[in-house]
This record gives sequence, C-alpha cells and structure tokens, in this order.
Amino acid sequence: MRQSMEGQRVAIVGAGIAGLHCASILIENGIEVLIFDQEKEVGGRMKTTRKDGFLLDHGFHVLQTAYPTASRVLDYKALRCKAFQPGALVVDSRKGKQKVRRMADPWRQPIRGMMSAFNGFAGMSDLLRVAQLRREVVKGSIDSQFDGNDATTMEWLHSKGFSESMIQRFFLPLFSGIFLESDLRTNERMFRFVFRMMSKGKMVLPAEGIGSVPEKMAEQIGNDRLRLGVRISGIDEGAVRFRGEAHRFDTVVKTFSEPTEEGLTRSVWTIHLDAEKAPFRSKHILLNGNLSEPSSLITHVAVPSNVQSSYAPDGRSLVTVTIVGDRVTAAGIQEPSGIEAAARDELGRWFGDGTVSTWRTLDVNCIEHALPEIGAGMRLTNQPRQGESGVIECGDYLLHGSVEGALLTAEKAAQEIIEKLKTPTSGNQQPMRRF
Repeated sequence: MRQSMEGQRVAIVGAGIAGLHCASILIENGIEVLIFDQEKEVGGRMKTTRKDGFLLDHGFHVLQTAYPTASRVLDYKALRCKAFQPGALVVDSRKGKQKVRRMADPWRQPIRGMMSAFNGFAGMSDLLRVAQLRREVVKGSIDSQFDGNDATTMEWLHSKGFSESMIQRFFLPLFSGIFLESDLRTNERMFRFVFRMMSKGKMVLPAEGIGSVPEKMAEQIGNDRLRLGVRISGIDEGAVRFRGEAHRFDTVVKTFSEPTEEGLTRSVWTIHLDAEKAPFRSKHILLNGNLSEPSSLITHVAVPSNVQSSYAPDGRSLVTVTIVGDRVTAAGIQEPSGIEAAARDELGRWFGDGTVSTWRTLDVNCIEHALPEIGAGMRLTNQPRQGESGVIECGDYLLHGSVEGALLTAEKAAQEIIEKLKTPTSGNQQPMRRF
C-alpha cells in the first residue's frame, strides 16, 4: 500500500539486494532514500566480474524460481534466465576408478529417475523415499516447513531411512554446496524449505551473471540515490557518520551483520577455469560423491557456459569449482595457491591430468562471510528476527541465508520504517545535511 511521505529521508547502509529492495519500497511510498556502501559497486555478495569475455560470479550463485517473494520482485524474463537440468551428475570412486553417474529427478523425469536405481549408490528404496519426501515438503504453506523438530539435516535424513550411500554420495555434496558446510549440521527446517523450493521450481542463471540482479534493481532506484565507495564509521537511529562528520536522517537502516565470535558465518572458495572444452556437456551440476573422504576438497563443479553461453566467449567453456571453507580449514591450507593446486589435483583424478593442465585459471576467490550459521536448536522460522544494533535492520542474516530471506527482511524493515515515520518523534532535530 502506497502512502505519501514526502520530505522524509532515510539512509540505508549496504547496497546488497536487501538494502536495494527496502529502498525501492520506501521510494514508492514517497520517502527519499540514500544508499551507502563501502564498495564501489552494488550487490553485496551478489557480484559478477567480467574478464577476457567470461562472466565470473563471486561464488557459485543460482536463482530459485519457486521463491515466492523473489518471483514477485525479480523479472526472470528481463534477466533472460535459463535453467540447469533437474537432478545431478555424481563423480564416484570405486576400487580406484573414477566414474560419473547420473541421479535424475524421479518426479520430473520418472523413466530416467527409475534408471537411477542402477547408478550404484541410490537404490529403489532411496528413490521412493525421495518421491515421498517431495510429496511431504510441497504440502501446506512455506511456514509449515519450519514447524516440528529442530535437529540437523544429517540426523533428519537418517530418520527418514535414506541409505548411507545415498546420504554420503548425493545429499552431502549437493547440500554442502548450498549450506556451505560439509557435515550437514544445518537445521533440518532449512533443508525442508530448500528442498521444497527445489521440488517446485528451477535453478536458473541470469544471462549477464548474478550481479545483473542487483544492478537492475539499482537502475530502477536511480544512480542519484547511491553513494558508493563511502565507508561508514558510525550508525545510530538518526544519523550515519563518515568522513569525520555525522549526517542526520529521519531514520537509518543497517543491512549487514557484525560477527563477534568465530563460527557465526560460513565461508566458500570459488575457482573459475577457462577450458577449451567442457568436461561434461549436460546442464547439470557435478557433485563430488567422495566428499565424505578426508582427502576430498571439492564440493561440486559446474559449467555455467553450458547453461548460459554468455558466461564464456565463443569456443571456450567456463568451469566453476566450489569448495566450502570448512574443507579448506580441515586440510590445513591457508594460501589461495595451495587451494588451487589441491583442487587441480582432485580435478585431474576426475578428468585426467593432461586435460586439467590445459585449463587456465581465471580467478580464485573467497567469500569470508557467505552465509549465517544456522544449526540445530535455533528454532528457525520463516519470520525475520529483530536486529540487535538498536537501529532498523534487514538482510538474510535475520532470517535464513537465501535471496528469499534477504527480500523478506527488506519488506519487513520497509514496513517498520513506514509505520515509524507516520508518527514523528517529538523534540528538536538537527537539520539534515544534504550531500
């Protein structure tokens, strides 16, 4: 509902999708907004670098078309999104031999799904349990997936009767790449929510990279409302401080968390490689079925250019390798060069050293605070939590680590601001500084 709030001014600190969406709602309601970010471009964790004709997303990102809020806010057609194929490929070691097996979606591809019972790790009982799991999670409302028990994903999968082979060779590498942790300690409620979204929708990539999502949001807001490359040194309810001065606003929104203890967030490493030929032709993600082994490092491999040809120049393929941070920590590797060398060694076992040695490294990057920690016993819900900083906050750390979570918290923050500004506080306020 739009309301006239002309003359009111709000500062939003953080130009990720939460801050941008919050800003767009406030602008629709006649509230003037300025968005600050210490980076020189919008997007937060959703960024894309262009290099030598390749699109290099910062971390392996996809959009889920089943997210209801994201589907309402984002224009997938304008983003020219294309989908990965349902199911996955799984690289599996048996008796020292590497073999790539296919795990098809038994619901969307029933014939191929039934054939997956012969892939060597998923039996017919596992496939029937997957079908039953899908029926369970698509029933009822999204909020219903956050009811019930509060254990880890690993405990929940065991309680559902899945075989150890199915858990270790399929669920572990698939959801390690989503949750960014390699022992499935994530809250089972988050697993049910994500599995519902995967069951009802598709995983898609925008034609111009994941960074095009916040870029298009920023275009609609207008560059005149963006203050990029500005480091904020202080925030309170009615002011932001930078360049040694306090600048007053009617209210301030904070869109980032401030970890105070180790283990509160999860990290991820991404390696982008330039290959003359894709290591596989399908539009699947390749899971590491050996991830439970201590020597394994890679969680999964994707070839984004198989899905969106715009991700690589003509005649080349983009190979993207994902490694979750706790695997790097367990391996005791500290330098990017060491991570790259270990990853190339593992890729060489899968695709051949001669092939992998021809792949040129385009980028090795780490996102330190990629996702909030969501473990067992957190009583996770689908309702954004209140921030603890004393100012209005939004961001996925207040809900769950997802695009949907970020957008939902933005809408809650915007509504809170609108309600607050309906009733101005009494007392004299200092004139707002214009800049």
